[in-house]
Amino acid sequence: MPIRNVLLTTFLAFIVFAAISYTSCKSDPCDNVVCMNLGACDNGACVCPVGFEGVHCEILSREKLIKTFNGIDSCISSWDTLSLLAYPIHFRVMLDDPREMRMLNVLNDLDDSAVCTMVATDSFIFQGSNNSLTYVGTGKVSNDSLWLKYHVERDTSSYDCTFFGQGLR
Repeated sequence: MPIRNVLLTTFLAFIVFAAISYTSCKSDPCDNVVCMNLGACDNGACVCPVGFEGVHCEILSREKLIKTFNGIDSCISSWDTLSLLAYPIHFRVMLDDPREMRMLNVLNDLDDSAVCTMVATDSFIFQGSNNSLTYVGTGKVSNDSLWLKYHVERDTSSYDCTFFGQGLR
């Protein structure tokens, strides 16, 4: 009986040693992964902070927006009046923050611009003002299309607008 116990104990010790050795030899899936721009590796893949995308978080999300979009703005005033206006919207880089950009020619006025902040790889929020005019809204880009939805206040009146545009190459 004692030899049987010794053999069983030896066998169990070998199994425990093999299991510990096997699990300690497994490599970390993040060992060879380099994430840029404060991205973090999770199970071998980079998780990017807002404003960045790509396999290694190497792409600025706003880059797909830095161009001109020709489109149509439709606004509904508080009097239920619909107005349609075709014009271009331009996006320019802001150097302070990689998540930000400037949107120019809001409401077809070159003096009107808004500061946009990326909130996801394909969407942003924006706000701007010019004299007695203020506006705030959201934007989304997909492929080469831009959608804006925003609220405008001018003096004592306000209205809501949507813009749809296609990017120029």
